[in-house]
Amino acid sequence: MSNYLTIDVGGTNIKYALMNENGEISEKGEVPTPYNGLETFIDALKTIYDSFKEKNVEALAMSAPGKIDAMQGYFYTSGALGYINGVNLRDRLKDVIPVPFAVENDAKAAAAAEIWKGSMRGVHNGTVIVLGTGIGGAIIIDGKVYRGSTFAAGEYSGIPTNLMEAEYDPNNMWARVNGVGVMSDAYADVLGVPHEEMNGRILFADANNGKQEALDTIDKYCGTLASGIVSLQFVLDVERVAIGGGISKQPLLMESLKKQLHAYYDRAGSFMPATIPEVVTCEFGNDANMIGALYHYLYEVKEA
Repeated sequence: MSNYLTIDVGGTNIKYALMNENGEISEKGEVPTPYNGLETFIDALKTIYDSFKEKNVEALAMSAPGKIDAMQGYFYTSGALGYINGVNLRDRLKDVIPVPFAVENDAKAAAAAEIWKGSMRGVHNGTVIVLGTGIGGAIIIDGKVYRGSTFAAGEYSGIPTNLMEAEYDPNNMWARVNGVGVMSDAYADVLGVPHEEMNGRILFADANNGKQEALDTIDKYCGTLASGIVSLQFVLDVERVAIGGGISKQPLLMESLKKQLHAYYDRAGSFMPATIPEVVTCEFGNDANMIGALYHYLYEVKEA
């Protein structure tokens, strides 16, 4: 069975795993993400590859943040790793790492994993919403990840939440309303404690113990999240929405979101032309991006 090296570039760490063609992991690890330039980043990738080159690695499949031409390996943007902006990473690596290379946007890779083996199997049209510091997104049309005409489809973080404002205001981006830190900050404000003393673990521990202030905070967060999903549904009309990110594993969050979504539709009544989508939890966690990167290589790049 063939071996593939998969890499997920994050803001803190570069995760890596050795997988077979079925996406099964035999080894994995992580190293800190370098911030001192492209050459250091390439050196880090080469070091990871060199540690596996005796394992007959057939290809390197990567996920990374940014606006990426996934068929060419070109980074228009790269999130916090600005040194990759305007770089064709596939070209830069071909003389350094002697195997085929492919790269996909991280949220789109997560969606590809769900299409391949997770919550989006058999789904014709859907969307994946990954809740983190921002809001990662991916759109699925006809069972495939839709990238858009300039590879920017699904960049949900920047969606304006106030259409009455004529000028762009970063404080009104969807990420500033439903980034996961917003919820813990709101709970800190309710309790009157500093934001740095609060986190999601404390919030959900209190909620699971029935503390009403914590339950109310989750409901308020899910109310705005439901509103955002309705807005997407007016445009996309999908059959299923999969929620990802570590917070999606909290049953109370998913229960509240479904409750708030149904309440939104109930209030709208006959004025709501958009159908209510099925809302599920993504099946893959921390390995989703690497699994999706392998799917991208095997079924989109290799077969192109």
